[in-house]
Amino acid sequence: MNLAELAKKTTVSRPNHSVLIYGQPKTGKTKLVGTAAQIPEIERIFWFDLENGAETLLHMGLTEQELAKITLISIPDTRETPRGIETMLKAFSSKGTVPIKICDAHGKVDCLECSKAGKSVVEFLMNSLTKKDLVVIDSGSQLGDSAMAMAMAGKDVTAKPEFDHYSLQGKWLGDILGVMQAAYYTNFVMITHVIPIEEEMNGVKRDRFFPLIGTKAFCQKVAKYFGTVIFVEIKMGKHAAGSSSLYRSDATTGSRTNAKIEAGKELSMKSILQEGGILA
Repeated sequence: MNLAELAKKTTVSRPNHSVLIYGQPKTGKTKLVGTAAQIPEIERIFWFDLENGAETLLHMGLTEQELAKITLISIPDTRETPRGIETMLKAFSSKGTVPIKICDAHGKVDCLECSKAGKSVVEFLMNSLTKKDLVVIDSGSQLGDSAMAMAMAGKDVTAKPEFDHYSLQGKWLGDILGVMQAAYYTNFVMITHVIPIEEEMNGVKRDRFFPLIGTKAFCQKVAKYFGTVIFVEIKMGKHAAGSSSLYRSDATTGSRTNAKIEAGKELSMKSILQEGGILA
């Protein structure tokens, strides 16, 4: 297929999309993603919460109907119990006709304790999702920590990671991000924190901001998995964000659909998913 034919095809129906949103804590990342519930075309949002972000969603002014779109999958994640990476790997590889069951109490797939007690579960099946759904991971930084904790399982808490541990962490993160990159079934959003990494250009050293997921080397290449990368910050006392490649020279941003969230009247996922043509 030549590019002219491809352009006509994508004009009729754009493929699904993956979005990475990153920034310092308390800069409005969760609230920004929560605005996706206000988009009429979005019917269901599966929110994998590794950082207890639900409180922000409950207090951002969403209507009861908009809140009902969001299915929260809370996954308590610690170094001793790295359930985040375990559950996400199982969720993102789910296929066939039978959904996996994730318990509300522990965020665990096929939890025997909750099954015996008849406690509530969330059913999830990746290949049953459509363009009308949205999958959110909050956060990528916690997911990276969880992957390392699982790679180091059985080691003393004072033990330092070795090459094999970093390799496992990178593989597991790559497996999940690869699904998001393909966006075969639906659209994806990952929220994460920021890491400054010193770079040298023309003999001048300065910090450049990257999304925090895994090792420094992984952080510097993670943007390749996403169609749109958004940097969120506080500017002049207000929440601000940018998605164009020219938004900030010291931060990784960009969009394959040329979406510019900074050009909108208000910060909203509509600028990316709706006005960007993803949900058309």
